[in-house]
Amino acid sequence: MDIPQVVSSDRIFDGKLINVRVDRLGLPDGTSYTREIVEYGVAVVLVPVDADGRLLMVCQYRHPTGAWLLELPAGGVDSTDASFEAAAQRELREETGHRGTLTRIGGMYLAPGYSEEYQHIYAATGLVEDALDADEDEDLVLERVPLDDALALVDKGEIRDAKSIAALLMYLRHIGRA
Repeated sequence: MDIPQVVSSDRIFDGKLINVRVDRLGLPDGTSYTREIVEYGVAVVLVPVDADGRLLMVCQYRHPTGAWLLELPAGGVDSTDASFEAAAQRELREETGHRGTLTRIGGMYLAPGYSEEYQHIYAATGLVEDALDADEDEDLVLERVPLDDALALVDKGEIRDAKSIAALLMYLRHIGRA
């Protein structure tokens, strides 16, 4: 299969969290079409598990949904981060107040139909308290949720965040339960 060639690319929006560009793609037969692309970059998602086997999840208001969502901690990789692992450790400390031993358990494109965002998924174990201040625009409530309860919340439609659901599946595979 031929990969379309980028004929032109125009950035139409520069924001705090995302940028948006429009790419014109050309096909070998001479036809072309456009695609709007949300630029976010690379992110990390964490599956933090405490000594009692509970997941450290965060509940936060997500304005596009108009609701508070229960999610696994996650965030973007900053230019100041030395590595994906450093970004994961920073996000873990900011959002849960803990640091831990990280194991990469997978990765995925969040929404490849319109975004280039790639997310690295980490299990975090051996957690110890070591908080960093959260970002000023984040209002998070930390919740400790047993794994089976989290899976039941997915089944009931109460965990609705795609990255959290996918990361939970990767974690189940990682621990030999999937």
